[in-house]
Amino acid sequence: MRLRVIYCHSHTPSIRCGSFLLPYFQASKREILADYALPVAVISMSFLGSFVFRDVATDQFRYSDNHPLTRAPVEELPWTASIAALGMGFALSLLFFMDQNISAAMVNNPCNKLKKGPAYHLDLFVVGVVNGFLSLYGLPWMHGVLPHSPLHVRSLVDVEERVEQGHVYEM
Repeated sequence: MRLRVIYCHSHTPSIRCGSFLLPYFQASKREILADYALPVAVISMSFLGSFVFRDVATDQFRYSDNHPLTRAPVEELPWTASIAALGMGFALSLLFFMDQNISAAMVNNPCNKLKKGPAYHLDLFVVGVVNGFLSLYGLPWMHGVLPHSPLHVRSLVDVEERVEQGHVYEM
């Protein structure tokens, strides 16, 4: 219930800002609001939720200091589990590779006019090394597509709005 209330209170203002308030702001204020709307909504609704729902009883996360971070005992697995883990690991690695390259292809569109730096493809290598380390300790994998995501590029780009025949185009 708490998450639904927080979601509704963070989602509704973003819809209202998009349809009601944005035409009345200057272009620079609209761009700032568009760039920082999600983090501001999440942080403000988290604070609001923690203060408004302070009296709601929730279970706390339990942890123990008795279990240090140790390597997963993969050598004790039966050979069938090793084969299954290899298959699932290969499928997940393929998914990461495809997601990374599809996002990079969308971002490298010629209309973005980007120049690749010297370490452009280094992020996929770093994700592979980090995920290999995380696998040894039984921790969940992470994925680093953010530097190539279209939203990341959109937030870094300077946009000029042009009106042609009653339609607003962004250049």
